[in-house]
Amino acid sequence: MVDLLAGSSRTEDTETRDAVKQEIFRILEAQRIVSLDTLFQIADRLESGEKLNMQQFNKLAGRVTELQIPRSPLSANEKNAMGFGYWTERHLDFERKLNLRLAVEKAADPAKLKEITGSLAPLLRDTLLSYNYAYFAPPGAQVLYTNPAFVRSHDFVGGEGQARTWHATEMAGTGWPSNGGGRLIGSLATLPYALAEAEQNFLIPTQTQALIWGDLVPQMILSAKIPRWWSVTSDQVHWVGLHLRYGRELLAESALDPELRTQVVASLGGMAVPSRTSLVARLIAEGDIKDASERVTPSELFKIARDLAPKRNPESSCLLAELRRLAGAKAKEVNYAAISRAFGTPKPTLANSYEPELLGLRTFPTLMGYSSRIMAESWESNTLYWAALADELSVPPSQLNVRIPEWTRKLVEQIFASHLEDWPALLKSLRAVGDNVRTQSRAATPDTKADLESPNR
Repeated sequence: MVDLLAGSSRTEDTETRDAVKQEIFRILEAQRIVSLDTLFQIADRLESGEKLNMQQFNKLAGRVTELQIPRSPLSANEKNAMGFGYWTERHLDFERKLNLRLAVEKAADPAKLKEITGSLAPLLRDTLLSYNYAYFAPPGAQVLYTNPAFVRSHDFVGGEGQARTWHATEMAGTGWPSNGGGRLIGSLATLPYALAEAEQNFLIPTQTQALIWGDLVPQMILSAKIPRWWSVTSDQVHWVGLHLRYGRELLAESALDPELRTQVVASLGGMAVPSRTSLVARLIAEGDIKDASERVTPSELFKIARDLAPKRNPESSCLLAELRRLAGAKAKEVNYAAISRAFGTPKPTLANSYEPELLGLRTFPTLMGYSSRIMAESWESNTLYWAALADELSVPPSQLNVRIPEWTRKLVEQIFASHLEDWPALLKSLRAVGDNVRTQSRAATPDTKADLESPNR
């Protein structure tokens, strides 16, 4: 099961795949989950009707006995007064009191042994539920590691008078000592977002935490965890990198070509607000390409390259020539639909789906409430930037499954926004993380030239 959760078993990058598996194993262990093998082996022995080998059975049952689920510091009356979740508390109490060894010793005949099998159902529920939690665990997760009852506390029913059975997953009870700081309630339909929302406050910002944090961070985490890049090819990563480089090249060239400048500004205006579009146009006209490019997001660079590439002569740029060559040689995997699936972001509010895609929308304004999530979902620059960074540093695509969550956590922690719509702050943090990654990569790479000039050579 963990192999399936980790991803493709056909990848040659076993080191990255093992790292993903180890992360899942650590979460299952922190939540004190009983493996499916153990549960089914116990069930098979109880249902066989044969005389049990108590030594073997006690070895299996020992894992269940070692669970030691923490007890609530509050009494039943106190929990009822300030908390909710009768069935969840009953579920936890049942597992705390479960003693398979004693139940088997008291069973006088095979029929009663079979009845004991039913007591494994709550443990099976927790095991299956934990796979969902572990698969969508956010980068920098802390609740899953510090609250061993977090998975078991999932409340599918909700409080009295609240029909939460088929509702979206929500975080409830934050800060209540009766449930270890909070629990998730509702169905599993929106579990990834709820987990990201629960874990976001455990990320430690390096700057003063801004108002933009609460609405933005869960979507950033989703964009790093929902997509998986096991099947992404190096050509796809390279194609994204070429688009961003060609977009910057067009910005620079437009400073000397008024006709091209008009086309670049028109393409930029499809995503950027009019005030920023006018500012970028003025900076280009003044020849300040560095400042102009710093005000253009990666998704906008991608759009500029996509819009203008078909109109340009391939001989005008080696980047454009490579783009067309790659698209012609690998047409099935290198196309905009495939890139949208591979490097897009999930949009549960905008598209009512968690399937990653690129919509190429203008960044929505902040209106609070419902629109706050639309604001975050309209930001599509992160994964495109990470793909271009991976292409620049020759990072294998399979490593994106580990690198992108790590880079995203650092991106989130470095956000320093002064107001709710301070998108330049997010762009600044994105580029700062990229610069740090480049610096570390260069430091880790041996100086080939100095090595060749060494006297020992």
